Amino acid sequence: MKTVHPSRLLRNALLADAVASGAVALLHLLLNRMLSERLGLDSRLLLYTGMFLLGYANLLLVLAYTDRIWVSLLRVIIAGNAAWAAGCLLLIVEGVLAQGAAAPLAAAFLGMQALAVLAFAGLEYAGLRASSGMRPRAALRA
Repeated sequence: MKTVHPSRLLRNALLADAVASGAVALLHLLLNRMLSERLGLDSRLLLYTGMFLLGYANLLLVLAYTDRIWVSLLRVIIAGNAAWAAGCLLLIVEGVLAQGAAAPLAAAFLGMQALAVLAFAGLEYAGLRASSGMRPRAALRA
C-alpha cells in the first residue's frame, strides 16, 4: 500500500479533527439525556455516535503523530467526514428531528457539525496533497 510522510498541514488537520471529534463524543455521551430532550434527537443515536467518535478521535490522534500513513486510510477518513456531513444534512432535511421548538436548535447543532466536518475534510485533503509522496517533484534545473 502507498504511504506518505504527512505534511504539517495534514498533522494539524488530523489533530484538530481528533480534538473536535473527542469533544462531540463527550457531549453525546455525558449530556446524552439533555441533548436528546432539548434537540429532539434519539438518545441511542447520540450514544452510538458518541461511542464511534471516541474511537475515531483516538485513531486520528495516533495518525497525527505517525511518520507514515496509508493514503487509502486518509482517503477513507476524508470520505467519512463528507459522509458525516451528508448524514447531518439528511437528518435536517428529512425531518427526523422533533417538531416544535427543538427543531431549529437541532438543525443548528447538526448544521454546525456538517460545516465542521466539511472543513476538516478540506483541510485533510489539502494536507494529503501537500504530503511528501503525493505530488510530483519539480524537475531539477541545471
